[in-house]
Amino acid sequence: MTGQGFVVDRDDRIVQVDDASRTTIAPYLGHVLWTYLPEARPQLAPCLEEARESDEAIKSTIFYAGATVDVRVVPVGACLAVQLERRTELDLRTLETLAASLRSIEAELAARARVRHDRPAPASPQALP
Repeated sequence: MTGQGFVVDRDDRIVQVDDASRTTIAPYLGHVLWTYLPEARPQLAPCLEEARESDEAIKSTIFYAGATVDVRVVPVGACLAVQLERRTELDLRTLETLAASLRSIEAELAARARVRHDRPAPASPQALP
């Protein structure tokens, strides 16, 4: 999943893929995203929902398929442009490499969690004194 980009409609149906993803995602054009990435739904669906609700670009890091994945979701009209970039992967060669890669992933996810900011609450004239 290194550097995949695609566009989904309101029903999470894949309606467009970038050139780099033609060989992997193109067969799923017209299908719901979760047909292509079924195990990613619990991690990725909240990013899509947040982008739809806020109508703003969303950046996040998720753990999927043994790697941390940077997710960027940008609302484009009624659709969402999604970019997935695989980052740190689990190294299963030895117990030591596995422990080192887990520490690296843990540190990366912790750093990303500290950077993420909640959206500001909508202003309400009734909340003013």
